Amino acid sequence: MKFIAEKSQIVDALQNAAAVAERRQTIPILANLRIKVAAGLVEVTATDLEIQIQATTEVVSIAEEGETTVSARKMSELCRSLPDKEDLEFCLANGKLTVSAKGFHADFATISSDDFPELDISEEQSSLNISAEKLKRILSKTSFSMASQDVRYYLNGLFLEISQEGLKGVATDGHRLALSSSNLEGQNGELSQILPRKAVLELTKLLPQTAELVELKVGASYLSVKSGNIKFSTKLIDGKYPDYEKVFPKGDSESLLMDKEKLQLALSRASVLSNEKYRGVRFNLSKNSLKLTANNPEQESAEEVLEVDYSGSDLEIGFNIGYLSDVLGSLETEGVELLFYGEDSSCVIKEPSSDSEVYVIMPMRL
Repeated sequence: MKFIAEKSQIVDALQNAAAVAERRQTIPILANLRIKVAAGLVEVTATDLEIQIQATTEVVSIAEEGETTVSARKMSELCRSLPDKEDLEFCLANGKLTVSAKGFHADFATISSDDFPELDISEEQSSLNISAEKLKRILSKTSFSMASQDVRYYLNGLFLEISQEGLKGVATDGHRLALSSSNLEGQNGELSQILPRKAVLELTKLLPQTAELVELKVGASYLSVKSGNIKFSTKLIDGKYPDYEKVFPKGDSESLLMDKEKLQLALSRASVLSNEKYRGVRFNLSKNSLKLTANNPEQESAEEVLEVDYSGSDLEIGFNIGYLSDVLGSLETEGVELLFYGEDSSCVIKEPSSDSEVYVIMPMRL
């Protein structure tokens, strides 16, 4: 194997794939990238047995086709550190992969690519095209509400649903729920699958913030996304996602409107003296007034009264500060609307003039 690539071409491919390679790995080859040269292209692949990222790039010239695997971290870090606009030469000989640039060369240990465990995604898949920025938005607006190590394994991921109504992403950890939806014009395909947590976070990073279409292919146990020269594949979580519609509180609500940044800053101040374990804050609502109170076992407390637009009944209710801050951080408007359904019911948070993103937070006893 021998080829020459321009630095920027090969570094992008190496870094995109290396994101999924496992650094602390009991199976050494999973810490490696497979570099494969064929048909005028270089293909770089990494996997952790659950997710696989494949990045393809054109190169300056190919003298000899072939393939091998090499440390993902070392190769991507070293190539990134070489001077820009340099041509890098890669040559495989005697079990070593040599990378050369002007006045520099490095020899990397390799492991034969015969042992590289490529994901078998040969199952039948249905295909549909979707805007990259719409998919990226859905994932980024909901992923913070995913569970991380819940015994209810189906909560450790994000529920993606595509139907005639459009695209929806839902995530919940049992204490809070995030729902983001978007219209899809001329979309006939249907999909309802649970993407694993790590796959959601990596795919969000890879997707471009553009209107270009990406191709989604969905099978019974795999989902793959092709965006430009990158193909991202992941195993799906096999399970039934809970009926998230039941999480939304029913009945009449009382609306509070206020400046989002003012609430964020007030919560940030309250968090300093809240209980470090439970991170609770008490809301006391009365006409056009919101009093925030936080205290901790050391008998310390903080209290702040904010002017708000609220004409509902008096209400006292507690929430987790972290959950509130996560939601406020994901909203893009200057204002925020909170809908209350009573002291024992969840609170709904959204942007005042939009239902594209809706968040539900359960109350906590303080």
